[in-house]
Amino acid sequence: MKTTNTINAFFWCVLLVVACKKERNDNSCSEKTNSIDIVKRILPASYSWDYSIVTYPGSNSFIETPASTGMNYKYVFNKNGTVSYYENQVLKTIDTYNIDYEFKISTYPADSSTVVSIIDKQTGQRKEFFRPYLCNDSALFYNPYNSIDTKRYFKRN
Repeated sequence: MKTTNTINAFFWCVLLVVACKKERNDNSCSEKTNSIDIVKRILPASYSWDYSIVTYPGSNSFIETPASTGMNYKYVFNKNGTVSYYENQVLKTIDTYNIDYEFKISTYPADSSTVVSIIDKQTGQRKEFFRPYLCNDSALFYNPYNSIDTKRYFKRN
């Protein structure tokens, strides 16, 4: 009887630990991820623009920063599927966002990257989309289909 009670106590302790396990956002920044499961889990947060690497076709790359452009912007992705966009600390829009596979959005079925689409709340039309590469303290938002190659790096707040 004592052994049965010990086994039951152990079982309930394990069950309690598993049930109370806190969801962690530990994703090493040595390599940002584009995995849809991780993106869905850790995208909801606030992202402040840090810098961008801009490359025009046939020219060298250069770096833009909030200091060099006089512009600062931020995205706040909420768990409820809304995203707020700020420019210079002023709220510009509140829209919805969707996380899906790129081949469902583009006309290239071979694409399988995870993408985030920002949808205009008024019209239902896609305003922008990008591939998110995330980790626990920073992010890269990249749209490879722009004529100007811009890799936008953000700090995760």
